[in-house]
Amino acid sequence: MAGVNVQAAVLSTRDTTIPNLDFQHSFCKQYGRSSADIRNSQEQKTFTRRSSHYKSNSLAATPTSWERNSVGSAKYRSVPHRRHVKVSAIAEPLTEPPQLESASKDTSKEAKFDWNKQWYPVAIIKDLEEDQPLAVTVIGRPLAVWWDKSSNKWQVYADKCPHRLAPLSEGSITQDGQLRCSYHGWTFKGDSGECTFIPQAPSDSKPHTSTKACVTVYPSIEQQGFLWFWPDLSQGAINIEAAANPPPFFPELNDPTYGFDMSVREVEYGYDTLVENLLDPAHFVNSHHKIQGRREDGGPWNLKLESKISAPGFKGMADFGPYDFTAPCTVTMNASYPPEISIRTNLYGDHSENLLVHALIVLLTSLKARLSKNPAPNIVATIFFCVPVSPGRSRCYWAFPRNFAAFTLKNVPQWIQHRMPNLVFDSDMLLLHVVERKLEHEGLSGYYSPTKADVLVLAFRKWLNSFAGGAPDWGGTF
Repeated sequence: MAGVNVQAAVLSTRDTTIPNLDFQHSFCKQYGRSSADIRNSQEQKTFTRRSSHYKSNSLAATPTSWERNSVGSAKYRSVPHRRHVKVSAIAEPLTEPPQLESASKDTSKEAKFDWNKQWYPVAIIKDLEEDQPLAVTVIGRPLAVWWDKSSNKWQVYADKCPHRLAPLSEGSITQDGQLRCSYHGWTFKGDSGECTFIPQAPSDSKPHTSTKACVTVYPSIEQQGFLWFWPDLSQGAINIEAAANPPPFFPELNDPTYGFDMSVREVEYGYDTLVENLLDPAHFVNSHHKIQGRREDGGPWNLKLESKISAPGFKGMADFGPYDFTAPCTVTMNASYPPEISIRTNLYGDHSENLLVHALIVLLTSLKARLSKNPAPNIVATIFFCVPVSPGRSRCYWAFPRNFAAFTLKNVPQWIQHRMPNLVFDSDMLLLHVVERKLEHEGLSGYYSPTKADVLVLAFRKWLNSFAGGAPDWGGTF
């Protein structure tokens, strides 16, 4: 089936309001404060958030957490330091598992989530090569991503030649910019996936003009450094639904004052395990000890569900701010804190304290704080895209835009910026793989979740089971 370029339509319907974001710090221990001190302080100063812009109402001198006002907008709330506050004041231990507000409601009549009518990231554009195709599997669909010179765009084809089903991702790019199958040399191009040449056909015949010779082409769009594809090919979906439901948009990724890197990691556990883990901030300081915090910084968490659980996802609130899941892929977090705090903060974890990049960030951030009369708060956004690949396998794309030391971050070698996230993934990889295997046998009844730290985990499981059929729709592949 022919594909359609929906980029113009998507851009015209894009909602440029930034989603709620938040981020988990690991700086508590490093400047003499416990996480309990920060979360329990009572004095407040407010930073108000307006779309992607953050205006300081008063200069804060301490870490910030967030609250929502009566109309649902997010506010940054700075929390001055107070020592000798009991940890138990943060979140009282529960005698019963936390109950979700909408848990008792019948969701059978509510709109269900359609896995096929969604945008999924398939690649980071800067990592693609125009002279060779890329094989990638998303939600059970094998895909071939390649640069189509005739259309001047990246194409997402089904990864099978219509001749004998050979993978087109193993093919080559011709001198005139078409995709050639390596098995028998059939050649394809364009948004329609038309076959332009069959070497075995007589010159006076035209079997290549048959619709049976065409490759399946999926709708795709380039946005903010990512290539996205839409798996649904039903009539009307390409022109209407795909354009009306664009991929998530983040103003920080277009803001030249922000520095960031994008990367990807494929992991040996499923989509549901990946999302669940990212919605669980309580594991950070334990599973990622000395990489993303320290065990001794751990304590109770007062996670709350801030919205109704519905097909599009849900919004939550942690001690450090809003914590959102936008179905099917997006988990967003964010942090805003005064400039002087980042001077003493190891943003890359203990394992990289001696790296030059850390020294440069500390130096530049220190200068910014000392030279500016009214320095704006430092903002670190955390954006994850969680992609189902196949049962027991998933892929995570991420970007961590920040508005300080942007020049340094833009010029740091990519391998250095990849080092810390991969340390994080490695440190709990085995745990999650084993947990998933056990969950297959015991089911969710094997979970015992008596504290508020698991509220968002329970919310995600409710979303998955009540609205999304309990698992991704693999399109009959598995």
